[in-house]
Amino acid sequence: MRALALLFVGSVLAACGSPSGGPGTSCTTSDECPSGAVCIDNRCRTGMTLPDAGDLVDAPRPDARLRTATRLTIVPGSPTLVADGPGATIDLDAEVTFDDGSVAPATTGFWSIADTRLGAIDSTTGVFTAIGDVSGEVEVSFASLGLEANDTLTVQVRRVVIADGAPADAAARFDAATVATVDLPTREASVLYPLEGALFPQNVFPADVQWERAVEGDLFRVSLQAPSVSITAYVAHVGAGFRYDWLVTRDAWRALAEAAPEAPITLRVDRLESGGELVPGTPRSFRFADASIRGAIYYWDLSNGRIQRIAGDGSGRESFMPNPPPRPADGRRCIACHTVSRDGTRMAAELWDGGDYGAIFDLTADLSGDPAPTIVPGGVQRFLTASFSPDNSRLVANAGVELFLMDGNTGARVAAGGSGLPTAGSAHPTWSPDGSQIAYAANHDGTWGVDFRRSDLGLIDVTAPDTFGAPRVIFPGGGRVVARPTWAPSSSLIAFQYSDHSRIREDLGGTSVPRAGGVRLVSRDGATVWNLETLNAGVENNYDPTFSPFDEGGYFWLAFVSTRDYGNAQAGTRGTGRRQLWVAAIRNAPSAGADPSLVPYWLPQQSLTEENMAAYWTEEPCRAEGRTCATSSDCCSGFCRDTGGGPICVPPDEVECSEMGESCRTNDDCCEGAGDCLGNVCSTLG
Repeated sequence: MRALALLFVGSVLAACGSPSGGPGTSCTTSDECPSGAVCIDNRCRTGMTLPDAGDLVDAPRPDARLRTATRLTIVPGSPTLVADGPGATIDLDAEVTFDDGSVAPATTGFWSIADTRLGAIDSTTGVFTAIGDVSGEVEVSFASLGLEANDTLTVQVRRVVIADGAPADAAARFDAATVATVDLPTREASVLYPLEGALFPQNVFPADVQWERAVEGDLFRVSLQAPSVSITAYVAHVGAGFRYDWLVTRDAWRALAEAAPEAPITLRVDRLESGGELVPGTPRSFRFADASIRGAIYYWDLSNGRIQRIAGDGSGRESFMPNPPPRPADGRRCIACHTVSRDGTRMAAELWDGGDYGAIFDLTADLSGDPAPTIVPGGVQRFLTASFSPDNSRLVANAGVELFLMDGNTGARVAAGGSGLPTAGSAHPTWSPDGSQIAYAANHDGTWGVDFRRSDLGLIDVTAPDTFGAPRVIFPGGGRVVARPTWAPSSSLIAFQYSDHSRIREDLGGTSVPRAGGVRLVSRDGATVWNLETLNAGVENNYDPTFSPFDEGGYFWLAFVSTRDYGNAQAGTRGTGRRQLWVAAIRNAPSAGADPSLVPYWLPQQSLTEENMAAYWTEEPCRAEGRTCATSSDCCSGFCRDTGGGPICVPPDEVECSEMGESCRTNDDCCEGAGDCLGNVCSTLG
């Protein structure tokens, strides 16, 4: 940064005359003033000194005009920083313009930026340091001499990745290659995932870009382009075991996700054949919503008879209950047909065999013990499927062909008042988030709630606590099956499986036969139906939908099971027909006649080799007392304390006040020095 001239704002000094008056007398030049005084604003003034000539631009003489600073400018104008990693910097300068048109460099002043999303600026030197994986624009300001300059700093992100096995000069090889002009469709690297037009939440785990068509020795250039972001990876086919894929790095994926929500991300995979010709790939695009979806997904791992938990953003899979309760008779530990409360604190699940006893678990507790602890143990109540009421005090459950009401704390049956609950042809009940209705598979033709070929979508009003209105049909199956209904967070929409059979695969004499199915959507009054053509993609291989509790970015988020291909046969499931979990955004204010569904994405980090289904998506559960914690917000009690062995969740204080960061209801709950009660937490930030 260059030195700032010492500025003295005043009048004109000219050479003429001799001293003729004392301090305060009129003057036109300092020569008219007595010794020790200077002429300022046409008055002789004492206590003032002329600046040195070296402190003024183009001011070699003591009688040079003292200029007024009129404008500050940040240089370079419209600055741009291309960040190729964390810590990239740009040195910003400022210039001052005077009333005579001259310009001088300026450093004495204060630098600032409007926000720190893209990086930080040194307030003294003007050096901006980028975070490195976030692009965009930020206003930068410089203040000095009572003036302020503002400009827009653009941060662009560039990444070049040389994957293991790829040559260091990969980029140069592509640049020098001859571009192929014949037989391109049969030679190009055809991208199979992500799907064209897919919509992702911003915090989802990075996609594994997958393609087909290559031979050993080929080199691939994977490029992803977003506003202000360019990601390029070079991947080599090194022989056996090549997966025809590139898992986007976390920092690169984040840069794409935060670049410009809803703007297209362009993906292309170019193939440099081992023979030397470059075969350009066909571009495809996908988008990120202006939404981050968290929570947890609990799904059924059919192959192992276990419930797995995976973060909604795909950040990890956890076998959180390795030891379900064993059956007393034979030690069998299978657990299936589960449901999870919307707040993520409880799970009810069938144990051991179809139609056997179920149990209720506390998801805020540590369930890794042997056996896992229960709220309601196996042996109290038999049920197949169930759904929690909004306050978790009740479950509506299915056993055989009937629905019944169950106490959420004891498992005991509760008498259902009013018209009661249906006792025949009923399955798959689900309570609306607002607590006012129960949707279910009605009038089915099976002998229990698992196998049937015909059913309707039924609705039951909850008219008072434990009291129900008469069931009614809002969507007739028309000879097909309506199964697995699920409510949108608004309680205004119901998604359901519309299929040839209640199962995804029907067991016919020991042979598992796939059945056709799709996902549909209906308004709660049954007046409007959407076939969700985009989600289903014209193929009936989608089943078992479950809405998340989140309304983010203008969308509801729907998990479902599909036997469609995910990617290729090397890194994905192509050709296996394996049941996997997918997620689709559904516009939260659909209009009649317009498909509200978006192209789905595969739920990352689920097992590729297992059959997965029944994905219940919930809020992240809080942690029970005694479990480890990072902050008090992790704890159900609202109190995280280090008691000597590291921070753990502890019971609520029995003393008068809460410390900073702990739960509160009013300002009076906060200890002295802990601030005020802001958002039910003691804080000094307000």
